[in-house]
Amino acid sequence: MFHVEHYNKNSPTPSLKKKERNKIVPLSKGGQAWNNLNFKSMDITILEDIGFTKAEIKVYFALLEMGKSGAGMIISKTGLQNSVVHMTLNRLLEKGVISYVKKGRFREYYPQDPNTILEIIEKKKESFEKLLPEILAKQKPIEKNEAEVFKGMKGLKTALYDLIDDAQKGDEFLFFSFFAQNPDDFDEVYDFYKEFAKDREEYGIITKGIAPASIKDKFAGRKLRNITFVNFPIPTNISVFRNKVLMTPWEEEKITFLIRSRQLAESFRAYFYSIWSKK
Repeated sequence: MFHVEHYNKNSPTPSLKKKERNKIVPLSKGGQAWNNLNFKSMDITILEDIGFTKAEIKVYFALLEMGKSGAGMIISKTGLQNSVVHMTLNRLLEKGVISYVKKGRFREYYPQDPNTILEIIEKKKESFEKLLPEILAKQKPIEKNEAEVFKGMKGLKTALYDLIDDAQKGDEFLFFSFFAQNPDDFDEVYDFYKEFAKDREEYGIITKGIAPASIKDKFAGRKLRNITFVNFPIPTNISVFRNKVLMTPWEEEKITFLIRSRQLAESFRAYFYSIWSKK
């Protein structure tokens, strides 16, 4: 006669008979006990990857092969020690991949359908998906240095608006003015910069600029209170915004470079203020 007892992880683990308790088989992957299990050729590392120990894998596979078994036969089949087997059986019960029926004072263990492991994986995935937003919130963004190249007047416009695409009210836009040997050949550029200045103001961006005094007339119609004109050599065709730098060396070819580099931006920003502070 036997009765079915629902598993309770706090239930006491029954002791083996004295003869079984005293029988210790060496834990050796190459030993005869291990060879009794017919999964040597299988790649079982995936089970370890999802949280099963080597002992749990041995015991579970032993039960799969035997169909059902008491602890004593599992010890013989796996080569694991008495205490290890009982501890492992309890962990497998908690994972839900085996169950047992109690016969008198002893338990007879049964493996659950291997598809149960897929359910374990799915539960782990669901738990991780719930945790993922918190993990992402702790992740520090890694800034990558990169450069884009734009050609022609249309490319210049695109690059300038890309430069301020992450603008927030109060951000600072610094520039060393656009300049060429024959400024009159680039009136289209200066006219566009007037419109671009208005857009920056609407966005709430604070603008400061330094320009050669020789082209002050190109700034007609613009607010000049935050523009300093100088009579000494300065770098030109450079705009700095947040961690980005825009360069427009149009003298030989109409090419614009948009560079994302915090180090370069901070370097030009420091140089800008070394001049600005002396005005």
